[in-house]
Formats: sequence, C-alpha cells, structure tokens
Amino acid sequence: MTTAVRHPWGILPLLLAALALHYATGSAASPSSYTRLPPSSSFPSPLPSPLSQPSWTQGALLTRRSRALPPLAPLRGGAPTSSSPLPIADPDAPPTPLDSDATVTLKLFITYGIENGEVVATGPTVAFGGDDLARAVRLKRVGDKKDNVWGAEVKVPLGEASIEYHYVIKSRDTRYESRICPRSVSIAGLPAGSTVDVRDGFRSAKYYVLATSCFSRAIFGRGNSPENARTENKLVETGDLSWPELGEGQTAVRLHVFAPRVSAGHSVWVRGNTEGLGKWSKEKMCPMVHIGGRIYVGQVVVDKADKNVEFKLAVVDNAGSVVCEEKDTHKLSIAPGSNSHITQDVSFVYPNPTYKTAGVALPVSGIRSEASTGIGEFLDLKKVADWCSKTGLQIIQILPINDSGEDPSPYSASSSFALHPSYVTPIAVAGYYSSKMGLDMSGITGWATSLVEKLNHNKKIDYARVLGEKQKIMDAIYDLVGRDQILADPGFQEWLSASESWVKVYAAFKVQLVKEKSFNNKWFDTSCWSKGVSETEAIVSHHSEDYDKVVRVYFTQYHLHLQLLEASKYAESLGVAIKGDIPIGVTRCSSDVWAEPNLFKLDMNCGAPGDPEQNWGFPPYNWGEMHRDGCLWWKRRLRHMDQYFHAYRIDHVLGFFRMWEIPQRGGGGKYNPSSGLREAGLKNLRAIQTASSMLICGEDLGNVPDEVPPVLLELGICGLRIQRWCDGQTWKYPYLCVGASSCHDCSPCRLWWNEEWGGAEGWYNYFVGKGQCPGGPPDWISQKIVKMHCEGTSLLTINPIQDYVDMWQKLRSPDPKQDMINRPGHTDGCWTWRCHLRIDDLLKEDNFNGFIHKMMGETKRGVV
Repeated sequence: MTTAVRHPWGILPLLLAALALHYATGSAASPSSYTRLPPSSSFPSPLPSPLSQPSWTQGALLTRRSRALPPLAPLRGGAPTSSSPLPIADPDAPPTPLDSDATVTLKLFITYGIENGEVVATGPTVAFGGDDLARAVRLKRVGDKKDNVWGAEVKVPLGEASIEYHYVIKSRDTRYESRICPRSVSIAGLPAGSTVDVRDGFRSAKYYVLATSCFSRAIFGRGNSPENARTENKLVETGDLSWPELGEGQTAVRLHVFAPRVSAGHSVWVRGNTEGLGKWSKEKMCPMVHIGGRIYVGQVVVDKADKNVEFKLAVVDNAGSVVCEEKDTHKLSIAPGSNSHITQDVSFVYPNPTYKTAGVALPVSGIRSEASTGIGEFLDLKKVADWCSKTGLQIIQILPINDSGEDPSPYSASSSFALHPSYVTPIAVAGYYSSKMGLDMSGITGWATSLVEKLNHNKKIDYARVLGEKQKIMDAIYDLVGRDQILADPGFQEWLSASESWVKVYAAFKVQLVKEKSFNNKWFDTSCWSKGVSETEAIVSHHSEDYDKVVRVYFTQYHLHLQLLEASKYAESLGVAIKGDIPIGVTRCSSDVWAEPNLFKLDMNCGAPGDPEQNWGFPPYNWGEMHRDGCLWWKRRLRHMDQYFHAYRIDHVLGFFRMWEIPQRGGGGKYNPSSGLREAGLKNLRAIQTASSMLICGEDLGNVPDEVPPVLLELGICGLRIQRWCDGQTWKYPYLCVGASSCHDCSPCRLWWNEEWGGAEGWYNYFVGKGQCPGGPPDWISQKIVKMHCEGTSLLTINPIQDYVDMWQKLRSPDPKQDMINRPGHTDGCWTWRCHLRIDDLLKEDNFNGFIHKMMGETKRGVV
C-alpha cells in the first residue's frame, strides 16, 4: 500500500545541478563479471582444480561433503587424507572417548565502538545463555577504552562438534548481528583444556545482505548446480572441520573469510608469507572450504616464532585463472603468550568496494509474449530473464501472484500460499502429459493455440474471460488424462505430500466458497460460513461427493507450481533473481482467515488516517496470538515462497510496527500500538526474518515514524525511495534501499512528466538546470532519470519496464496514459495493464539492449 508524501522540487541554484549531472566515465564492464587482473597477475599455468588440491601442510583445510553423500561423523582430530589435507577422522571409526566433564575455553575478542552500553554473546547452548539475552555472556573492555576491544572467556563442553553464537550490542537501542550468516566455531580435534583465541568482527546486516539467496543462489550462485560445484570450494558443516595436532612451538590459525561475490564455478584461495601459505607463491596458493553463508575457512599451522602472518585472498575461476585478488595484505599478529589455536574473522576486500545491482519491475500479468493467452504467464518469466541477461539487469520484481479469484487486484488474495490459476500455461500442461504418459494431446494443443489467437490481441486484461477460458481447458486436460492417472503420478504425489499443510485447506475452501455463494449473502466473510475449517477432512476425503472438485484444485496448483519453479530455476541459471511481493494483509474471504481466524482481528479493519480516512477492508494481524507459536504461519508462508523467489517486498512494512485499525462496525480508527514502535517492529520482523534466506525489501513510503529506518537498517531490510517522493538526490540514498524511478502505485515517469508539469519542471531545473524544460519528455530525459538511479548509492535500483522502454523513442507506447498499472483510491482500469511490446520482440532490439548493458557497466551495476 502506497501512501506517499510528495516533495516536488523547487527552483534551485544551477550550481547544484552540476553535481547531479555527474556521469561515470570509462569503458563498459560486463555486469556480474570481475574486473580482470592484467596478464602479469595470471598464473603461468592453471591452478589445480579444487577437486585435486595440492597437499600443503598438516594444518591445511579443504574438504567438501558432496551433496549426494551422507553427513560426515563428528570429528575428533585425525590426519590428512588423500582427498583433503584437512585432518579428518575416518567417518567409520568410533569417536575418541571423552571425559564427560572435558571442556575447552573460547577466548572471545571483538572490536566495537560504543560509549555507553555493553557487548554480549548469546547462542543456543547453555554456555551462551540458551538464546536468552538476560543470561548471555557479557564481554568486558580489554586494554584502553579508545581501542574499543571487548573480550570474555567461555568454557564449552568438548563433546560439541561446533558452537554457535552471535553478538548483541546493548546500548540505548539493541543491535543484532546478521542472522543470514550464523557464527560458529568448530572445537573438534581440540585437546581437553585447550584455549582458542576467537578474534571476531561484528557481522553487520548492512553488508551481509550479500549472503542472502538473492545473491548466493541467483546472481552469483546461478542455481548452485552440481556442475559448477565441482570447481567451487568444498561445502562442509562447521562441525566437520577439525583442528590439527600441533608440535612444540606451533600455532594453528583458522581464517573465517566473508566473500559474498563469488560467481558460480569459482572458488576462494589464499596465499601468504608462511610455508603453509606457499611463501607468496601463486603456484602454491591454498584452497579454502565453504561452511555456508558465503563464509570460507582456511587453516594453517605456523611457528610461534612467526610473529606476523600475512596473507591475501583471491578468487579463481573454473579454468584455474585468478579473476580477482586483493590489493592489500591482511596481517595477523601472534603475540608472545598467544594461545596455540586462533580463529580470525576477515572480509574479502574487492577492487570495487561497493557492490550494486539493477533490475526491472514487471508484473507477471503484464508480460506480453507470442504465446500469451490474454495475460502474462509464469513461463513468460523465462523470456524476461533472457532479456535481463542481454541487458545486464539481475533482478525481476513482480507483484503478488497468489489466487485472488476474479478480483484483478493482486493485493486481494484468497490464499497466502495458492497461486493464481490465470498464470498457468495450458499448452505446457498438455505437453507434460504427452511426454510423461504418451497421451495424444493434439486436440488440447490446438485449443490452446486458438486461445492465444483469440485473447492475445487484447490491449487490457479481461480477467473474467481469461480465467473462464483457462478453467475450461484445464478441466478438459483433467478429463482427458483422468483422475486416477493424475493421482498415480509420483511427481504429483510428492508435491501433494509436501504441500499438505496448506493445499487441503485451500481446496476445501475453494469448494465451500462456491456453495456459500449460492445461498449465503455474507459469503465474502468466512466467519459467517455454514461450515468451518474443522470439516476440511470431510470435504477432501476421497469418499466425499466433492472429491473430484478437490482433485481439480490440486491438479491446477500442481502445474502452477511446476511452471513457476521452472521459470525460477531458469532465471537462476542466468544469474537473475526473482523478487516476489507480500501484501500487508489477507482478505476476510480467504483460506487463511477461514483456517486460523485467531491470527486476525476480525472485529477491525486495516486502513490509513487522512481526510477521508482509508479503509482497506481486511483484518489486522493479531500479533500477540501469532507470537504464541513463534509466528509459525509467517514462517510457513515464507518457506513456501522461498522455493520460487530470491527476494521479496513487504507491502506497507510500517504495518509491522503499527497499524491504523478501524472498528468494523463504525467509528474512527487509531494506531495500534501507539507507542513502543521500535520494539514491536523489531520483534515482528525478526520473527519472520529467520524463516528464509531471501533478501527482504520493505515498502516504507508515506508518514514514516522515526523508529522505522534504524530497525530496517539493523535487520538488513532494504527500504524504498521513489525519486519524486523524496529529495531525489540518488547519490545520497542509503545503501540498503531500492532506488526506483517510479512504481506500480504511481504514474511512470513519462506520464508523470505530462500530468504533473510543476513537479517535472522542478525536477528539470534542479537536475539539469539549463534551458527551458522540454515537453514530452524527450527520450534523453528518460535516459537521464534511469541513469541517475544506476549511478546512485543504493544497493538496488529496480525501475518499471515502462521507464526503461521510454528511453528509446521508437519503443514508447502510443499513449502514456495506458501505461498506468494502478491508481490508489480508484478501481476503474486498475490492474489490467499489459505491456504494449512483446517480450519476444524486445529481445531482438539489439541497439536498445546494448544501450542498457553499457549503462550498467558504466555505472558499475552488477560489477564485482
């Protein structure tokens, strides 16, 4: 929900315009590529594959548990193996007997500047307080206050393979570390009574967002395919690592390196000044292992006489060539009296210090392709991903895609889990059964082709007709294949079992909804239904008279799942992430409210203050009830989304802090809660943040309370900046935000320029500042707007497809008024937009696509 406060520009001095007009110079770099080192920095011959590493020292660390292999047993020391120089115990050998009271000491150190407050360490084990801040380990200042070093000693039982913990800063406000990269220390292989110096760095969510699946699984990971994994760092659990046996005067040093920008098939290596680190030789560079969260671990044994260990990190491609190496050297001091085991937190220092990327906003419904059936479909996202690959864009942002029936608004979903039936591609469903079961589907294929011819010429979406036609053809496929064959499909059964927690209730809801509409004039409110969720099993039972209708619901959802998953995996393989959208509420006529009415305040409506007051009609969340089971409903919802998306937008994220609640039976609304917003927002958002590894973005437009931005920053949640609704200085945007030229809730830039001349003139005078403000606007103005966002300081810039194509005169739509997706407060004509260009044709526009690609390189969007 967008309730934005607009701040049009006034006439400002021309002097400021020069700063705003700054354009990056230099040759275009390929998005998602490294800045290559000069030939002299290359190895004379390719490095050994990480599958056949050199055996460097006893303390060297490299092992990977194959994804297809069973987990390794907990380690208790051991010796290097032929496949890995890391000391690993034989997984078939019994563990070394231990004294039940045996412990080791973790000597924690962390540097953090804070005037008034304290640093604590907490974790799930008893030693770290069982995740209870009141019982957490309290660190004390070490040395001079100006050094900002904190320390503590923690005794932990040696029987644990690894210890998890994280730091919390308790000051005027509480600050947490990023939970995307859980912190852990392996203690396997340590003798009883050992002490480990643990030298940590605070893992700020601001920087660790690059470990989210948006980057690790899509943009850099490209789907994390087994083929790429063969040349990547070995993936292991922290507890599978083991400390080596040490000789007299030796120290084992373990490096924990955060290196988020590692492309698929590439690996992280280290070289340094000690014998174990190759004495700076590039031919003796040492590989590391990956423990998840883009944390790479290396281990080396050094003599205590070596007072300083110096090293550099490098990224190696799948051919064995260095593609990125640090310029400066890391130094680790081993002071007299240091313990024999040391871990050190390090971050990879990239040549490009700040990674930024760009994407396109395009609702699935609005995609037009050669094969569209009057509306965009999930499989059309594959062609959009192809276009992104051509232009250097790395994110596709879509609107909510849940079932909303015939309501065109994607924010009026009748289920938080079920997908909208209008997005299915019937011809692909026919192909599924043709190839899998050998059925003759030629009649269905012809029918589907005729639907394309019948509906694809429509300029706007006719939801009722599209939905009706697709329902007919899906029913025909179902009847042709037969219920028994559909149910006997192993893939279908696997999906049904995995989806049981929601799909049975949803199917029962859909069947009952049809019945309620036939006699109940309050069918739109599930609290007034004749049957409750307790009768779900009776409705979906194979003995039920409605069983065939139930299976038809399953059947459609199964193929929607397959098609969206196929599109998502395809996008991943190209290094393109898909960003979903979560509406702030659910409707009263939804399977969610029917199933768990206790999670919603059914006597209230959500809305926004104003004159007139906005009443959105859906019930507020009952957060008190949701927290009783740890927000399980939210976690189920996000884990379900996680299989398709790599990032998501929270619509009206302010609702997690407070909501304008209006009594359903009349009366003015008020904010709830009215105070304690920081605590409420932090509690609610932290509860859902750990449910998935997706990047979180929050729509924080409108009247934003002061408590909101610090919480979003602390949790690593990107806010949103629409240029016309803020000061527009893209070069001052916070890093953790999405900079956008416009959005679905406002006019695209070309339409805005024509409808709000005062604002457009103010923009021109401020950001261009010479000559008379042109009408139109000309395509160079559209180019300027988009490029400003690409040059800006935000991590993400995601601009609507309309604003991209308006940069090219011949690609513009005939009438900018037809480019609007939604006008808040209106219903006529909203949510029916279709792009005037077919994505197939856009893929052929080489000059335009090359123009965008060059812009991405010049502004270092997508450049590692």
